[in-house]
Amino acid sequence: MNDLTNVNQNDLQAMNELLGTQVTGGGDAIVRVPELRINSRSRDKDTKQAIPEGSYFLTNMDQKVYAETVTFRPLATHIQYFHWDEIDGKRTLVNKSIAIPSPRDEARDIKGGIACGYPSWDTLQEMEYTDAKVYKAMKHRVTRGLVSYDGVTADGKKVSIENQPCIMFHKNSTFGGFWNGFMKNLPRGSNIYEYETEMGADYNENGSVVWYTPTYKVDLSKKLDMTQQVFDTMSTFAQTIKKENQDIDAKYFTAIKEGSLDNKAMNALRIDDSLDADFVDVA
Repeated sequence: MNDLTNVNQNDLQAMNELLGTQVTGGGDAIVRVPELRINSRSRDKDTKQAIPEGSYFLTNMDQKVYAETVTFRPLATHIQYFHWDEIDGKRTLVNKSIAIPSPRDEARDIKGGIACGYPSWDTLQEMEYTDAKVYKAMKHRVTRGLVSYDGVTADGKKVSIENQPCIMFHKNSTFGGFWNGFMKNLPRGSNIYEYETEMGADYNENGSVVWYTPTYKVDLSKKLDMTQQVFDTMSTFAQTIKKENQDIDAKYFTAIKEGSLDNKAMNALRIDDSLDADFVDVA
């Protein structure tokens, strides 16, 4: 791959702002790509074959290829809120927000609200566990990038994955991992795509519940060059995020408008009701 030495810096900066790539001093037609996940099952849900627990794999590929560790180069990271609910016995997405680079940004959602109604930290602490759990599951760290690894299929076939565009969704106990394990360790003023990280998985259990949390090991001595492939992938991600945000914003403003019209109708109804009192039946 050739290095990009003549990238328009204004174009790159505009893309950085959209993709949420820059590391600060701290603080808190859409293209579908495979999702990078950690397997927590002992057998494949469809084939019933034995598969390695705690290993990474990519969804929506021709075959599932598993590896204990992968090399990941992040190109974009955002916070986004998703509200899933059980409707007619089926898990359904009922609301979602735009993707925002910073928690300080306004996460408008398709129902005309902000962040799917996600409450403040203090309010969350005062909630009952079951209620708070519902809200905590709404807040995601969504990270896109390139993943490479040497792995094996359930049949034992060795397969190499190289610079595959992918996406990761982290919530609850894994939400803060990418910031704490990767971003917080980078030099201030750098961009996340200038470094890559080796990702592994830590085992966790609570009673009968088992889950894995990603681990991050970044080599700060190895600063990566911008290549044509990386730039093209970032451009595709930027277009995807922009398109999705535009679609959500359109629904947000429609919901706001409809809510405003409903309020006007209710106010008119209250005015009509009040006028009724001015007329006395004298018959």
